[in-house]
Amino acid sequence: MKKNRLQKNNWLVFCLLILFAQPLLSQTIEKCYVNMPDILNPTLTKQNRLELLEYHKAGQGDSVTNRFGHLAYLVSVDTLQQQIVVKNTPSSRLEMKILHLEDNTTVIGVIRTVCAPVCMSTVEFYDTAWHLIPLQFNMPKAIEWVDLKGIPAEKTDINWVKNLMDISFISLSFSNKGQFLIAKNNTFDFLSEEDRKVVAPYVNGRTILFKLGGRTWQRIQP
Repeated sequence: MKKNRLQKNNWLVFCLLILFAQPLLSQTIEKCYVNMPDILNPTLTKQNRLELLEYHKAGQGDSVTNRFGHLAYLVSVDTLQQQIVVKNTPSSRLEMKILHLEDNTTVIGVIRTVCAPVCMSTVEFYDTAWHLIPLQFNMPKAIEWVDLKGIPAEKTDINWVKNLMDISFISLSFSNKGQFLIAKNNTFDFLSEEDRKVVAPYVNGRTILFKLGGRTWQRIQP
């Protein structure tokens, strides 16, 4: 009798564990996107977000009308990498990716990019209950793309270059493989044609890569 009762208790505990673990196991980027709080994505309603995904799955299109009467487009959805990109308006983009910390905590990364007309991004991280998580990420500055040592002081005023690149227009995206953030410098597009000609030889067009390690985004390239 005691043995049977112990087996039943063990079975009950097992079932409860499965029950409580189910929401975590079933967490997908599609569900996160649809169920995200409207305040974090006010351009599209929950119904809009659901329809956008359902139309895509059914092969019936990749766009819906947002709250302001403009079309929003599903740029891409990757269920393997748990990543989605949506063009909310003609000048804004939302990107989301499910990440995992070293302690197996699930994190939802959200990048918002606005192009008006030069593109710049912000990034935030949330838990599955949509509470902000303070992952450390230091947004690179435009001047970090400039080879200051390579500027000949007799030809170009280095302080003038620093002031010119003081305003940063940096756009972000998640890599489609692994837990990486990609930073691109768009500040060059903000400069006048005359200023571009002066600084162009000293500005590289490479992206900067960050990798998630612990609770910190570590710069690994270049």
